Amino acid sequence: MKRIDSEFEAELNRGLSSAPLGNRGFSDELRRRIEERMDEKSTCAKSWFPLAGSFLSLSVVIVSVILFFFVGQQQTETALEELSGIQANEPLSALSVAATDDDTPSFTSGLLIGLRTDDKDTSYRTLYIAPRKERPALIAQGSGILVPYKRDFWKIEPLHYETVTDRYEFFLSHPAAQRAGEARTIGPGLFRDNPNEKVIHTEKILFAANEYVSIGQTEELLAGNSSTSSTQVWTTTIPNLATKRKPVLLSEVLDAKLTGGEYATQDWFVARSQGRWVAMTAYSSAISNSKAQLTDNYRQLDVQLPKSVINHDEPCCTWSDIGTRFPGAIDTFSSPDKDMTVVSTDGLLLVFGSPSQLTGEPALSIKLKAKETIVMAQWATDHYVEEWAQKTAELLR
Repeated sequence: MKRIDSEFEAELNRGLSSAPLGNRGFSDELRRRIEERMDEKSTCAKSWFPLAGSFLSLSVVIVSVILFFFVGQQQTETALEELSGIQANEPLSALSVAATDDDTPSFTSGLLIGLRTDDKDTSYRTLYIAPRKERPALIAQGSGILVPYKRDFWKIEPLHYETVTDRYEFFLSHPAAQRAGEARTIGPGLFRDNPNEKVIHTEKILFAANEYVSIGQTEELLAGNSSTSSTQVWTTTIPNLATKRKPVLLSEVLDAKLTGGEYATQDWFVARSQGRWVAMTAYSSAISNSKAQLTDNYRQLDVQLPKSVINHDEPCCTWSDIGTRFPGAIDTFSSPDKDMTVVSTDGLLLVFGSPSQLTGEPALSIKLKAKETIVMAQWATDHYVEEWAQKTAELLR
């Protein structure tokens, strides 16, 4: 192409450098040659651009195929490696989401449990369970019964008082941050001493909550050659247990304000029955003189205990359902927020998440002592969960 242009340029120069032109402007022959040359240039340009465009398009396609082949293959291998890792270590993301929503427990509540052990010597302890690192944990435990009362904690502890002839084991309540009173100074004001009689007085905590406490007592009386024994139950408020220990009538605490008949009695207590707190009262007003167990002569009343007695008492499931899932179940408790369910068996406290998560292994298992039963279950929610954690760690030793 350069050679042809050079020849045309030389010819044009010869024409322009010859004698003056006969016409004004180029000669006809020179004009014709220039026009033909311009037509050749135009035709060449028109034919070149489509061809160049075709080459360019083909190049883009080839480069794209190459990039797709190498990069796509690399991405595919990376994706396969990642998928292989997921399959080896954990379920797919869709299954993970489902597991988080349905199967993974989310614990937010705290549970304060009071336990009584009926062995040779009766003993008591309190446990506090609360979440730590998204799992329930035993935060604190100690002797005695620690109860939440209003915005503070009180403790219910046994005291021992003896005279020359008598022996008394009884309970006294006091603010947990303070020391309990001296039995030798409190006992004479609570029990009358008759030097002609020998009295053995013992008490048990049957129930405790954030307002009321139920006490069962057994008394053996020896006078001369005769002896008698009697049992009695009664319920009072936590502050009242610190002073005169005066019983309250069942009619005084019922929301229905039932005042007559079987409700006008102080011979009643609160007990557990198939996952609920219930009111129990004597079959008759007569005091038993037999060697029967403390609560053998009592029956369940068909009344609803108010929130002043039982703050929360909603089981997670029916008792038959609990019995089906846990054949050895003795009791069960469920939190107000439905995030924690506790099942008590013979020897274990099993802590699960929501009622829908009562299968598989429990999130926490706590070993119980032989003949140990629950007498208190108080729930903490919201900011009280951590407040109780701090206080129980200080007060339970």
